Amino acid sequence: MKIISLEGPDFSGKSTLATALVMRLREEGRTVERMELPSRLITGIFTELLRNSRDRVDPRVFALVYAADHLHHYLSTKDRNDVEFMVLERSALSFFVYEGLALGVDMDWLRELNRHNGLVPDLTAVVRVPVEELIRRRRLRVGLEDSFEKEDFIRRTAELYYSLPDWLVKDYNVSYFEWKSVKETTEEILKKLGV
Repeated sequence: MKIISLEGPDFSGKSTLATALVMRLREEGRTVERMELPSRLITGIFTELLRNSRDRVDPRVFALVYAADHLHHYLSTKDRNDVEFMVLERSALSFFVYEGLALGVDMDWLRELNRHNGLVPDLTAVVRVPVEELIRRRRLRVGLEDSFEKEDFIRRTAELYYSLPDWLVKDYNVSYFEWKSVKETTEEILKKLGV
């Protein structure tokens, strides 16, 4: 199974791009599964509760809950031989960006928490959407904003995603793609993956 992960700050178009990738691969007759992290599994519910809590939640608590969700997702999908491609909206890379780089949780501790998660994408696509476009998209959204969707935090995570440390680029097979149309970006990602 080939794993394609779509990464980036909130409002960077991961869901739209995931839909386009899944449709394009299925048009070719490929078997594809689409997953999100945080997952829709029981462990993912806890991440949603934390993100929307009115309590001040320590970033280490977020890290523990996200690590549990990522591990549960990995263990639930690692033996899937019936799927040629898995398209992920986020991977453990986001764990290091949000909790480690953005919120200052110790990276060595995060690595230890993530040690048993063997889900490493064959390609992690980070699409560089201009920050002002991210903010424009945020302002168009109707509904409640969680703690990670505030404008200053979006700016910060965009800066981090667009200049990842070399070790994260290497460990998660990151390739950067400039913001274009969904169709063009989909084709560029599949070409990079050799499809």
